Amino acid sequence: FSGELQPGITLRDLVHAIPYYAIQEGLLTVEKAGKKNIFSGRILEIEGLSQLKCEQAFELSDASAERSAAGCTIKLDKEPIEEYIKSNIVMLKWMIAEGYGDERTIQRRVVAMEQWLENPVLMEADEKA
Repeated sequence: FSGELQPGITLRDLVHAIPYYAIQEGLLTVEKAGKKNIFSGRILEIEGLSQLKCEQAFELSDASAERSAAGCTIKLDKEPIEEYIKSNIVMLKWMIAEGYGDERTIQRRVVAMEQWLENPVLMEADEKA
């Protein structure tokens, strides 16, 4: 993807843009006879939507199954990931306060998340992969 997400364009529009483009390029067919599906069994690597919220990225990547893809990864900026992790820390601390689950296990997750936030490093694709 490129450009800015325009007002009125929904996440579902993005989901539908992926097969639409493939159909236009002749890489995906609707007809059963002589079926082409460039996505089948492959990993979708999506870039250009780096400011999506994590929940939006989850929904978009989940939709890769609709294309028969084996999986999906979306390159996000640090900010939406940091926001998501911070909200999870709040929820996990609430769970501890409410006596939910094993406190030590949940606390280890909180500590690991807080440590990552101190030095937030994201995985990057190998340039020549």
